[in-house]
Amino acid sequence: MKRFRFSLETVLKLRGWREEEEIRRLSLVVSKLNSLIGEKDSNEKEIESSYETILASSKVGTSLSDYLSIEQYIQGLMRRNEELEERIRTQNDEVNLVRKDVMVARMNKKVIEVLKDKRFAEWKKKRNRMERREVEEFNLQLSKQSLFDSTESYGPAKSKKIPRTFKILNREDGGDELTSDFKTLRDFYEKYYLGQGKS
Repeated sequence: MKRFRFSLETVLKLRGWREEEEIRRLSLVVSKLNSLIGEKDSNEKEIESSYETILASSKVGTSLSDYLSIEQYIQGLMRRNEELEERIRTQNDEVNLVRKDVMVARMNKKVIEVLKDKRFAEWKKKRNRMERREVEEFNLQLSKQSLFDSTESYGPAKSKKIPRTFKILNREDGGDELTSDFKTLRDFYEKYYLGQGKS
């Protein structure tokens, strides 16, 4: 039996490549989202640290210009975080869309994989059925041969006959004339059984 071949193998490969492409897209957009979130978290820590600096400097005395400089720095970080929050929401929406594309690509591939598994199961079942039939036929032939050998061994002895052969002669080529072997046998028969043999 021929080895298993799936007629939609090319389609399965194409859908596998499409799934991999969508997974790469998802990886990129998730990476970008994580980068935005990481920047926002870093800014929040910097804002907290700046406030701690202001509180510490107030105990030892800080010039107004230094205080205003730190305050402007904090305000800049807060404005940046507001922008990052908007970008994070937008990026999060994109991540969800790409994730859906991955799910669709994976589902399309899974459909072909399930079909392939079903076809392979059918092929395997058919192959096993053929192999079982071949074994059964072989065992049947083996049992018949064993029975025949047993009959030959224990049954009455039979004389082995040597098949006779005849030579057909064409009359146009002298078909009325017997071959030398046959003439010799005829002469022998007439001489010893009929008393008419030729000298």
